[in-house]
Amino acid sequence: MLIKKIFNFLSNFHYNAIYNYSKKLKFDVLIDVGSHQGEFISRFLNYKKIIFFCFEPNKKLFKKLYNKYRSNKRVWLFDYALGDNNSNKKLFLSNLSYNSTMSSFNKSSKYLKLKNFIIKDQKNNRFITIKQKTFDKVFKNKNIKNSFLKIDVEGYEYNVLKGAHNKIKEAKYILIENQFSNQYQNSFDKVKKLLVKYNFTIIKSFYYPTLHYRDILFFNKKYKKDTY
Repeated sequence: MLIKKIFNFLSNFHYNAIYNYSKKLKFDVLIDVGSHQGEFISRFLNYKKIIFFCFEPNKKLFKKLYNKYRSNKRVWLFDYALGDNNSNKKLFLSNLSYNSTMSSFNKSSKYLKLKNFIIKDQKNNRFITIKQKTFDKVFKNKNIKNSFLKIDVEGYEYNVLKGAHNKIKEAKYILIENQFSNQYQNSFDKVKKLLVKYNFTIIKSFYYPTLHYRDILFFNKKYKKDTY
């Protein structure tokens, strides 16, 4: 559909802006929580010899990622979500796969009502059951020092961080989505306070072309800043 083509065009522009900045940074591991169709994998794969840990619980999207990257020994793919506990969860499947989410909707959000009208999600009540694990459990015995962690999970970011209170301190950079539209029952202030508590500071913001959200890049102050 036309709206999907428009969002794909705008998203490519946005991802390129993030990549053009982030490729100057020094890191050895890229952890992609909410890999979608591999937008981050594809951009960084040929740039430098880093290891990828990629999480995508949407079965159809995961199958595409698996078929594309299964022969690459640097890419580790996981077909479950990360959150604040180890359990089964419900994933809402949007007509635009970008917007599939495990978050609770804020039904009073005007943006949500407009979005539902445009992409017809109000007629789509499709959910699938997925597995969820905590970041700390998955990476308990893995070295993720000097890593770049990207979290794009449509309002579920705080839940991911709650399950990462031990290993999160090893990450060097964290790129996390900040929605302005109030369509989910979440608070980015809680995300920011938690990361500040763990010694992270904001160094860059990337605004989506339609300005309804931004991706914020946090830096772990225990590391020495990259120079370029």
